[in-house]
Amino acid sequence: MDTSDPEISFDEAGVCNHCRNFEMVTSKRWFPNDEGTRLLEQKIDEIKAAGSNAEYDCIIGLSGGVDSSYLALKAKDWGLRPLVIHIDAGWNSELAVSNIESIVKACNYDLHTIVIDWEEMRDLQLSYLKSGLSNQDVPQDHAFFANLYVYAVRNKIKYILSGGNLATEGVFPTSWHGDAMDAINLKAVQRRFGTRKLRSYQMISFLEYYAIYPFIYGLRTVRPLNFMQYDKEQAIVALSSIGWRPYGRKHGESRFTKLFQNYYLPEKFGYDNEGRIFRA
Repeated sequence: MDTSDPEISFDEAGVCNHCRNFEMVTSKRWFPNDEGTRLLEQKIDEIKAAGSNAEYDCIIGLSGGVDSSYLALKAKDWGLRPLVIHIDAGWNSELAVSNIESIVKACNYDLHTIVIDWEEMRDLQLSYLKSGLSNQDVPQDHAFFANLYVYAVRNKIKYILSGGNLATEGVFPTSWHGDAMDAINLKAVQRRFGTRKLRSYQMISFLEYYAIYPFIYGLRTVRPLNFMQYDKEQAIVALSSIGWRPYGRKHGESRFTKLFQNYYLPEKFGYDNEGRIFRA
């Protein structure tokens, strides 16, 4: 990294603030070792106990990408009984649909698909393009998380399993993108650039996401891939054994995200979502 990140700073030893933050904060949530195995087994037992009298003991949001697909495959090995939720924002590639079907069939999962109103999603994504903001994936990402949280609470499921992980993510400087869960910003963008009200588009506020859902409703998000030695190439090999096929690039399951990460970010801002700089 260099000073193309406006928030970066270096100490006397030449170590940047991102590395220091990782050592102080992030590394305490990443356990690719024996301790992680123990902690994960403990967490799986908690999930099973909490959902012992229910049809499902957790929810998995499945996009068809590598991380969520591999997580769904591992959940079967762990003996969990997830309800698989797919949020269709209108940008699924045909390969993504095929991969989701392969996972659900191989694991014998129940799949529930939530379809976002296309006219609202289209208008919101156009609003973000007009805004010129760097994180053009906010309309999709916010809808994904908001719908998962709301659906889990409505159906009294206490645990959401997320494929988010620190082994392959978390390398992106915070100054390069906006928080997808910032509903205030999302509403402001739509008010300024949109042409319609978002009547059915599901949103959750900062207070709901960080306080009400976890502390009032007891909803817990677990990221199991942080408790193992997660290698994406090995995950692809495992997934290929059940007919899952790779996309070639990260998040290629979404046609919009593929365009956003491979063209919009490099051309407009000089970097991409894998933390690579194309111009200073």
